[in-house]
Parts: sequence; C-alpha cells; structure tokens
Amino acid sequence: MSRPDPTPSPDTPAGPPRWLLVMLAAGLSLLVAALLVLLLGVVGVDRINGVVFVVVLVVAALVGGWLVRLLAPRLPAVRRPPRA
Repeated sequence: MSRPDPTPSPDTPAGPPRWLLVMLAAGLSLLVAALLVLLLGVVGVDRINGVVFVVVLVVAALVGGWLVRLLAPRLPAVRRPPRA
C-alpha cells in the first residue's frame, strides 16, 4: 500500500523553485536600474555614454541578486498539487 504523501527526497531544496528566484532577481534588477536612471536625472545628468550605461546595468544586476539572496530564505516553499 502506498502512502498518500510521499516523503520528499533529502536533496530536494526546501525553498521556492530556482526559476522563481531568477525571475525575482530580474524584476528587482530592473527596478534598481530604473531607480538609478531616475536618480541620475534628479542629479542633472542629461546624457550618459555607453560606459555609464553598462555600469548602471552591472550595479543593478548585483544589487538585485544580493536582494534575492537575502529574501530567498524567507520565502515560503511552493507546493505543487499532487498529480492525478
């Protein structure tokens, strides 16, 4: 007789799936990049060159990844419905 709730294997991560963390990091990075561009506008920068643009993107990606690493342990595990 099979058990209704099989025990998860020990190598299964307990947190949210990796694709969700990647999407969260991408969204937070986009938000940080937008805030940096707005901050540059408030400071009075009218035009930026390619180097500043790449720096803004790299900083936004690093900050977004760092924020996800802080938030990931606090996120609940995603439970999938049982297969029929």
